[in-house]
Amino acid sequence: MTESEHPFLHRTSVTQDLESVRQVIADVHPLFGGDNAISVTSRPNADQPLHDQIGWLSEDVRERDFRVINPEFRGTAIEALLNKLPFEFGRTRIMRMPKKSCLSIHWDTSLRYHYAVVTNPACYLICVDDNLGHFHHVPADGFLYEMDARRTHTAINASREERIHLVICDAKDEGLTDGRPAEHAHLAMPR
Repeated sequence: MTESEHPFLHRTSVTQDLESVRQVIADVHPLFGGDNAISVTSRPNADQPLHDQIGWLSEDVRERDFRVINPEFRGTAIEALLNKLPFEFGRTRIMRMPKKSCLSIHWDTSLRYHYAVVTNPACYLICVDDNLGHFHHVPADGFLYEMDARRTHTAINASREERIHLVICDAKDEGLTDGRPAEHAHLAMPR
């Protein structure tokens, strides 16, 4: 499947006031650690709810396991956004990309929904297919964007400022083999 056959990224009709989300991010910003992520949702009885499986998931853990909205986000614009979703949300994180950084090429097991909180024109999500990279910018416009993260992709922040996205996983969409082109399998970290 190529970019022209199925879009990698598209805007949804779900919106939330950007300034109210930015205020929540400002309030929790000191909680970022070296891993550059904060868990909005966690698994029941997680030892460290704000850092519950913020990177690669363990083999026995699924996106849908993250059912608890952490106390820091209850009653906020982020919880309001989660309650507007037309699907069941799973693992939800605030993800910070430092200036001049890039993620490894990888794929995920579910759709991802990106809400850009802080960004600029030098920040991209890149879908890789047929040995070509297709660059997509998620604007900070108050809309939620659906990304088919089952396809091989990466993200770059080629700017001199940090980028912050709220990233929501679809709890019901876990197609392990969708979008995993054989020619890129050797590039990605195994799940």
